[in-house]
Amino acid sequence: MDISENGDSGPEVQVAQTPDASSDTHKRGRSARHPAEKQHGKTFTRVVAAAAVIVAFAAVAAYGFRWVSANERVQDARGEVKSAARLLDVAEENLLVVDEAVQADVSSEIATQSADALVLASSVATELANVTVMIEEAMPDLADADLPLARALLESAQARKIMMEEAPSILEADIKVAQAIVLSDRALEELKSAELLSAAAATEFNKHTDAGVRASSEASVKVEARLSAARSLLASATAELPEADYSAFTAYIDAKIGLVGISKEIDQLWLTGKIEESNARLVTYNKRDAEVSAMAKALPESVRDPIADAYEAVTDEAVSRYFAAREKARVAGERVGELRDTAAD
Repeated sequence: MDISENGDSGPEVQVAQTPDASSDTHKRGRSARHPAEKQHGKTFTRVVAAAAVIVAFAAVAAYGFRWVSANERVQDARGEVKSAARLLDVAEENLLVVDEAVQADVSSEIATQSADALVLASSVATELANVTVMIEEAMPDLADADLPLARALLESAQARKIMMEEAPSILEADIKVAQAIVLSDRALEELKSAELLSAAAATEFNKHTDAGVRASSEASVKVEARLSAARSLLASATAELPEADYSAFTAYIDAKIGLVGISKEIDQLWLTGKIEESNARLVTYNKRDAEVSAMAKALPESVRDPIADAYEAVTDEAVSRYFAAREKARVAGERVGELRDTAAD
């Protein structure tokens, strides 16, 4: 190999290689790497595919779970409404007993009926409150098709609950009125007896004999006792029903008792021979008797009238609310029946 004068090397000497050897070496190099790369790609693809399947399965499972859970909630809610409807039907029997007592005419005989109904009203109100809660809690999970019946049942339960909440004040007034009627009727009987005895006393006195005047005096004592009994009974009736105004009757009784006192004075004066003084007191008696007779004419037609007036005042608002709720309950009940018939068809 020659070296140039300027020190540069000459043309680069290259080692000759055969084309075949070079091609084989390239092919062997690719063939040594390719299988690994291909295997790695397949593994990655399978992992991705598996992950996609798992995700898809999880999504389907989650959807299915949500669907099953929602369906179960609907079924549970529907079952709860059916249970509430059965409880409402059971409560209806006792509710009708209470309703009958509320609508019964007020009389001295209804005290026991009202007392029994009063106990029932409280328990029925509690049952209906539970029914209301059951339906209200179930409604959010109901299917749309179930809602009309649920709403009608809820309205029915709510209206009946109001009825049972208003009934006690009416029934309590019924009990008080029944007892007041008994006492006032007895007071009236005492008054009637007193009137008869007063008439008998006047008849005996007008005989103008010692025996007759003594009989008159004895009758006057009985009259006074009857009148006192009547007043006491009216006081007891007022204690039972403070709203009842018996003032006209008690004023009349007090006036009658005052007359008896004058009558007894007349008898004693006559029996002691003080005829002129007796006659003078008799004039006073007759004048006062006319005034008392006017008081009697101004009395209410019945001794029960003050009771009726008091009852109306005490129960007016409760009765109004009760019957308004009763009408709502009736309408809701009819709606429940219509919806059940439709469902059955």
